[in-house]
Order: sequence, then structure tokens, then C-alpha cells
Amino acid sequence: MMEDIQDWTPWPEDVASQYRKKGYWQGQCLGEMLAERAGKTPQRMALMCGERHWTYAELLNDSYRCAHGLLDLGLQAGDRVLVQLPNVAEFFIMSFALFHLGAIPVFALPAHRQHELRHLLQISEAVAYVGTQTVSTGLDAGFDAVSMAQSLRADLPNLRHLIFVQGEGAGIVAFAQLLSSEHQPQLPMHQNDASALALLLLSGGSTGLPKLIPRTHDDYLYSVRESARICELDESTVYLSVLPVAHNFSLSSPGSFGVFYAGGCVVLSQTQQADQVFALIRQHRVNITAAVPPLAILWLEAAKKTTPQLDSLQVLQVGGAKFSAMHAQQVLQILGCRLQQVFGMAEGLVNYTRASDDEWLT
Repeated sequence: MMEDIQDWTPWPEDVASQYRKKGYWQGQCLGEMLAERAGKTPQRMALMCGERHWTYAELLNDSYRCAHGLLDLGLQAGDRVLVQLPNVAEFFIMSFALFHLGAIPVFALPAHRQHELRHLLQISEAVAYVGTQTVSTGLDAGFDAVSMAQSLRADLPNLRHLIFVQGEGAGIVAFAQLLSSEHQPQLPMHQNDASALALLLLSGGSTGLPKLIPRTHDDYLYSVRESARICELDESTVYLSVLPVAHNFSLSSPGSFGVFYAGGCVVLSQTQQADQVFALIRQHRVNITAAVPPLAILWLEAAKKTTPQLDSLQVLQVGGAKFSAMHAQQVLQILGCRLQQVFGMAEGLVNYTRASDDEWLT
């Protein structure tokens, strides 16, 4: 983990060469992964966000257009960009645009506020922030994300650009403006080195400010590919992303990136409420989704009362903390799907129960 961007060092060459020799690392970058998939199945549905949807060809083209828009702002390879977006399609368009450029996304969570963001912006030396103005409730009622971002930019000399999906104000660049670039979609502008730094994830520690976890294209894509294989994803996969999209669990275990690699479809949910999640599963014929134990328990309790008829759902992944044996047994009984338990960390290690495992192991 890093406490400063200067702390990052690449993998030792002797280790890297062994991984390449064994075929674990294949020299492909994350943006190239999407381009390869779009070349194979351009018209297959890749992403659904409310009433909006993208085929693989459309997602790739929008990511190229966004990359050109970022170039027009002056961003370049090696720049760090803090991305703090909820479960919206723009998260993926922006992420792949940054991969095309060779720029490095720093993934923050929607719940982070000025204290955490200032820390992440400082240690990553980010030159841009990508956010959105969302409707806040409860303790966050009236929260103004635009004013927060403007305040951070005034204090941090490296932070030059504020990009907002929704929200406007002095010095704010609208996300839609990036997609209006006059450049036509084309091959990536920057030929990445797959051994280079690809993205910065957040540590999962429960104390203090989060640290940054550097991942390269090679090592992250190895995890994505193997996770997709173990979880038996393919072009028929419909994955409902309920947990925050920037979390490593929902990003690559196998998560949205695993689904894109396999050629399936990612459906984004901006709610974790059981009735709305169940409705999305029925509407889109979702066959796999993921939850943390407290959320899975809430779904189980709701399903006991409503009989939600989730006949398309084949797998519920549960990870992030221990899941009790009692609740594990209820997944098949109440939701009618298989439980897959996941244990991992953003630093790289991921463990899965398999479809062939005895029921008592899950």
C-alpha cells in the first residue's frame, strides 16, 4: 500500500518474467480488454443504467470520445484522476477513457467526504476530480458536492479540473462536454505498457485514512480473467451491481470487469432496497449479484415476507465479512439460488467457493 504516489515501485523483474512465462500475465491493458471484447461481440448488450443502455461497441466508442475530451482538457499519460461516482454508466466510460490515455484512476467511494478526499487527492497528486451532485438525505441532506470540490481545488495546487456528471458551477466541466469532442472514435491514443500502473484502489482497513493500493494492468487483468473463469461467467451472464462500483469486490471479483471480459451484461442499481433490487432482477433476468453479509441478511428477511420469485437468479455472492452458517443455509431455501462465498482483498488475494463444492462448504 502507498502513502504517497512516489512510494510505488514496479514488480521485481524476475517475478514479472516468471508470471509472463507461465501465461499469467498476457501483456494486455484494461482498455485493450474492452476493445477486444467489442471486436468479438460489438452488438451484445454490455451495460444498463436505468433506461440507458450501451452495446459493447457503444461503450467502447463513448470511452474513446471521453478520452479525446480529456486530451482536449490537457490530461495526459501518467496523470492521476480521482473518480468518485455512484453506480452510473459514466463510471465505466470515464475509467476506460483513462485507461486508453494511460492516465490512472484513483477510485474513491461515494460516502467519502472532504476529509478523506483531500487526503486521497494529496497523496495521489491527482490533477482532476470526477464527481456528481446527487440528492442527499438523512445526515447528508443539503450536501453540496460541487462546493466541496471547488473548495478542495482552491487548496490543492495539483487539482486543475473538476468534472461533474450532474452539477454546475464556476470552473466545472460537464461530463457531457467530454463526449462532444469533434474527434471520431478511433484506436487508443496511448499504447500502454501492461506492466505499468493501471489504477489505484483503496485499502479496506477500518482505522485511519485509507491508503492507496497500486495495481498494474497485467496483475489486475490476471485476477479478472481467473475470477471470471472460476465463477463461470460467459456471454449469458447478467450481473446486477448493487455494491459501490468502485469497490474491488464489485469491480473485479469477478465484478463488472469480469463480466465485460466474459461478454456478459452489467446492470447498475443505485439502490440496495430489497424490493427494488428484486424488481431489477426480475426485469433484466439477472443471474448473479453480490452483497455483503448485512445486506444479504436484509434481502433474506424481505424475501421471507414477499416471496419475490427470483427464478433467473442462479448465484448470490457474499463477501466482505463472515457470513453465518444459518444465513448461508437460507440462501438456497429462501432465494432459490446458490451461495458463493468470497474472501479477498484489494491488494490481490481472492478466494471463492466453487459451484462443485459440497453445500456444507458454502
